[in-house]
Amino acid sequence: MEHPHETGKKASDAKSVSKTLAILSTFDERTPMQRTSDIAARLGMNISTVSRHLNTLLDWGFLRRDDETGCYYPGTQIISLAGAALQDSDVYRYSFPELQLLSFRYGVHSHMSVQDDTEIMHLISCCCEHTMDLFVPMGHRQPMYCSAMGRIMLAYMPEAKAEDILKRSNREKRTPDTKVGVDEIMQELKKERQQGICLLVNELAYGKGSIAAPILDRDRNPVAAISVSTSANALSQPQREAELKKAIKITASRISGRLGYYPY
Repeated sequence: MEHPHETGKKASDAKSVSKTLAILSTFDERTPMQRTSDIAARLGMNISTVSRHLNTLLDWGFLRRDDETGCYYPGTQIISLAGAALQDSDVYRYSFPELQLLSFRYGVHSHMSVQDDTEIMHLISCCCEHTMDLFVPMGHRQPMYCSAMGRIMLAYMPEAKAEDILKRSNREKRTPDTKVGVDEIMQELKKERQQGICLLVNELAYGKGSIAAPILDRDRNPVAAISVSTSANALSQPQREAELKKAIKITASRISGRLGYYPY
């Protein structure tokens, strides 16, 4: 029988770990550097408690501190963990060389993302010299409802699951052309699944367009998506649009095949 003191200690340790992880989770691309007071206010925690946990994260290399500003920022240990996680991901390893080839062969920016609840999270972003303005950092999130990669993943999900994600999304207009109605988007998803791709122009950002295709596993589930991005003007040219549609479908098919997917 477990001693009450040991049970209490385990609960206290779990609570302490939860606080440490909550602090670490406040760092993202919008807030890459923060002061102790910023984190305490954001989490509603005592400054001394936050400071103690920050020191632990510093000791373990998960955070670093700028002595001039007093701001904390992610450390190299996080990069090491991210690298280990990605190298263990088949979809990442198979996608990376394919997207590099796609970018340089067609002069476009290419991406790979996975789902994170109602958003997609970018894991790969390959660009050419003249597409640097389309660069997206690793970890960047975009809503599924108005991003090409998000939409094509929704299109290959069971209808009820896709509809649930749309209803839980904060569907705001990013541009005047952004579709935000659940019924309207659900109709688009049906067309996108039939075509095997999603072409979005001026919905996520005005003047930009993307073509995405799903990455399917052996069970035919959409485990990721890839896309090419370019200017809306380039995608208004029928020959260029057709060329990129064919290229993204072939590339997605090759990656899916390596994951065990096969067409009927």
